[in-house]
Amino acid sequence: MLSWPSPSLVKDEQSRFYISRVDIFRLTERRDQEPVLDPDDFEATAEPIGFLDRAMIEKQANEFGHVQFPDPIRLTQSKQLANTRLRYAVRYVNKRDQAAAFSNTVAIEPAAGISTPPTNVNAIANAQDVITITWLAPVSNVDGITPPAVVGYNVYRRSQKRDFGGDLLNSEPISVTSFTDSRFQYEVDYVYFVRALSQGANGLIESADSDPFPFTPVDRFAPFAPNPVSIASSNGTISLFWPSSAERDVIGYNIYRAGSADAPESAWVKLNEQPITPVTFRDEHVAIDETYFYRVTAVDRFNNESERSRVVSETVHP
Repeated sequence: MLSWPSPSLVKDEQSRFYISRVDIFRLTERRDQEPVLDPDDFEATAEPIGFLDRAMIEKQANEFGHVQFPDPIRLTQSKQLANTRLRYAVRYVNKRDQAAAFSNTVAIEPAAGISTPPTNVNAIANAQDVITITWLAPVSNVDGITPPAVVGYNVYRRSQKRDFGGDLLNSEPISVTSFTDSRFQYEVDYVYFVRALSQGANGLIESADSDPFPFTPVDRFAPFAPNPVSIASSNGTISLFWPSSAERDVIGYNIYRAGSADAPESAWVKLNEQPITPVTFRDEHVAIDETYFYRVTAVDRFNNESERSRVVSETVHP
């Protein structure tokens, strides 16, 4: 991945300083040869491998604060890799097809003993506030050697609105083929991808990205029922009390009343129109010396309702 600071984007298309595109060049050298650092020699021997047009430059400058270009390297023969150095440079071109000077050159030496990327990445929301990401281990290194030189994995996530990159989710390399993400928001469109880690000469080296897995988590998990529910009666009313829910997405509670503990579900009447936020409820629509039965539920912000609490009852006292 090549990256460089965003340029000054002159808006006048007739100006010689207007940037119409950026051309990317690559030169394949032998590791044992003198580096090609002279701009004229580089231009004479390097080949253009791609470009970014004005719209893409502006998009990346706004989204990333810099410009970048990925160059997939598919060298599969270890003999080639053992003596290969890749040197890159970029240069801007205006509307008149006049090219600026080359940037500085940068070089990398591909390593053969690096794993191919993981496969079959999958994500599932199988518990409250938890997304489990799984994948299959690579089967070989990039040069075809097996078993692959995998020492761990990194898991990344980005918004589906972004085309590149992502945020690293794990603080240390993962030694297994699964990871739980608990720092996300429901109903946000995400993309997950995984990279394998191999030991390089100067530290760990990441593989290419796995295939991206788009995933939008949806909260279908009901909160726990309030427990315990307490009940008391005085002055012709019945009062209910329960502890506040410890679940952060609970927005309120529903109160149900029936004439007996074993009343059918259809006989339980909800006493509030909308979930109430206090953890207490006064029922004033009762008759002295009558006995009433109550159950309470918790409701989260996605309208998931908990199971009913245990039944509590009280006789109305004057």
